[in-house]
Amino acid sequence: TKAFLYNKSAYVAENLAKAYYLNNETENSVKIYKQALEYEQNDDIYYSLALSYKKLNDYENVINCYLKAIEINPDNYNALYNITLAYSDIEDDEKAIYYGLKAYEKNNCDIGILTVLASLYEKNKDYNSAIKFLESAVKSAPDKAIYFYNLGVLYSKINNKNLSLENYKKALIINPNQIEAYVNIASLYKQKNPEFALEYLKTAYKIDENNEMVMLAMAQIYKDLNQNEKSCDLLNKIIGLNPNSAEAYSLLGINAMDTVKYDKALEYSNKALAICPDNLNYLHEKAIALKYCGKLKEAKSILERIVKSENADNQSKIALGMLYLQEKDFQKGMPLYSVRNSDTKFPEKYKEKIWSKPLNIKNKKVLIYSNCGLGDTIMYSRFFPQIANRAEKVIVQTDFELTEILKNNFPQINFINKSENTENCDVVIPVMDLQYALDIDFTGIDGTNYLRADDNLVNKFSEIFATNKKKAGLFWHGNGKIFKNRAIPADIIQKISTNSDYQFYSLQIKDDMTNNPDIISLSKYIKSYNDTAALLKNIDILITIDSSIAHMAGALGIITFLLLPQTAEWRWFFDTDKTIWYKSIKIFKQKSYNNWFDVLDKVNSELNNYAG
Repeated sequence: TKAFLYNKSAYVAENLAKAYYLNNETENSVKIYKQALEYEQNDDIYYSLALSYKKLNDYENVINCYLKAIEINPDNYNALYNITLAYSDIEDDEKAIYYGLKAYEKNNCDIGILTVLASLYEKNKDYNSAIKFLESAVKSAPDKAIYFYNLGVLYSKINNKNLSLENYKKALIINPNQIEAYVNIASLYKQKNPEFALEYLKTAYKIDENNEMVMLAMAQIYKDLNQNEKSCDLLNKIIGLNPNSAEAYSLLGINAMDTVKYDKALEYSNKALAICPDNLNYLHEKAIALKYCGKLKEAKSILERIVKSENADNQSKIALGMLYLQEKDFQKGMPLYSVRNSDTKFPEKYKEKIWSKPLNIKNKKVLIYSNCGLGDTIMYSRFFPQIANRAEKVIVQTDFELTEILKNNFPQINFINKSENTENCDVVIPVMDLQYALDIDFTGIDGTNYLRADDNLVNKFSEIFATNKKKAGLFWHGNGKIFKNRAIPADIIQKISTNSDYQFYSLQIKDDMTNNPDIISLSKYIKSYNDTAALLKNIDILITIDSSIAHMAGALGIITFLLLPQTAEWRWFFDTDKTIWYKSIKIFKQKSYNNWFDVLDKVNSELNNYAG
């Protein structure tokens, strides 16, 4: 201060201002820097004044000072770099990138500007540009694990799994304790190789056994592997450490849904919502739990609320569509239900070829695209002739198990498997959109049989069924990973097999009750649905859960007892006896979820009447 009193020059003023700045007397530093500028317009003084203004969060003056410094000296790298940071701080990304690139022109090796530009481009979803700058940063600082980790994140965002994994693994070589890298590697592996993904998470868990992110990721994979107990153990540990973990409650609810404990699923979704009341995912989970608890009105109300939201995702639209369809509201339900196609590769693959209303297929080649289960294809194959009668040519892409029987029943249609080329077509209609595309509501369904079995195979298989008893087929479980509420435990279904008026035959492909002498396995005869159809024509009655074999039996006109959970799939509506889809099917539905005993008692009673 004394020096400044004796020598009022820019040099002395600048040094005094720096002293005030370092002493956290920021307002005094601003005052003296301004005086220094009265003596000399210098880019370094403007730069230093900008730093003081930044301490005061005065971004307007920060930017003005940097601009003055750059005007005086366009090569002032520090001013260019810091004005980039300033514009980034006030979220003016366009100007931040503009000045960042100018700084990069002056010094293309500086880690600071490389990482800032990478961050800015990432924020603006220009991931390729972000990668370019971060790759340069890695070359300048090959010992920084965080840069490799961030590259892994960026490569995952452009779906380059291999380079993403490569960079995460490089990060771990430098820093073996970087938990986020283990979690992200596991995320990339979990879909195709969940067990391998789990090993990475176990390594991270050893590093920190209380890390919530790691435990959530492990719990998710255990759930996906149907190891629900292990999943729940981890989730309960999380809640013990953090009672406000909405994610843990949510995943506990999903585990409960998987194990057909719908009341518990509802309880957990309510706990998640108590923490995050506006979370749409948790609201969706609650709606689905309510649906399977039989509270459809409440479920529909929540889904309608979600769908009205700007951020509604497709899963809620589809779920609401199914509830409308369950009420036989064709006009409300079908548009929402058809949204299911948009989350697949279908829109990207076929683009302008995708069908639209009104359906115009005259003189056109139509591809009926398989995007569903075997039962769905069987059910909707009833609409193949209507498409064939209106189009020049129809190609149906389907599963190999169905190809032969569909070819035999619809000779005017060309059937191909899912691996064959499907590009040579004018219009593409997903199998489950056929009814919607043809605008056939539920009053227009003819429940008579529309498929026939191969007579030669029927006669060939008749030798298997040499008995004076009535012949009943059994099918009690399908895919073990999905539709768990439809499966009936083997020890429960065996209660039916004690009826001495019947010879029972298992149509299960796997897990037959080979130790039960009252049930004859037919699995060795089943190679495709052509075989299944011929076997079904040799029995008097089929007793089955909701599965593709039920649709095949109905399409063939086989008398079928269909065993349904309390909240069944939408196509069975709220019907408790008959169905519009198949005249030969009779429905037996649970009165309460997960209780098959009343259902099987009714089936046994009906079998006795049928035998008489």
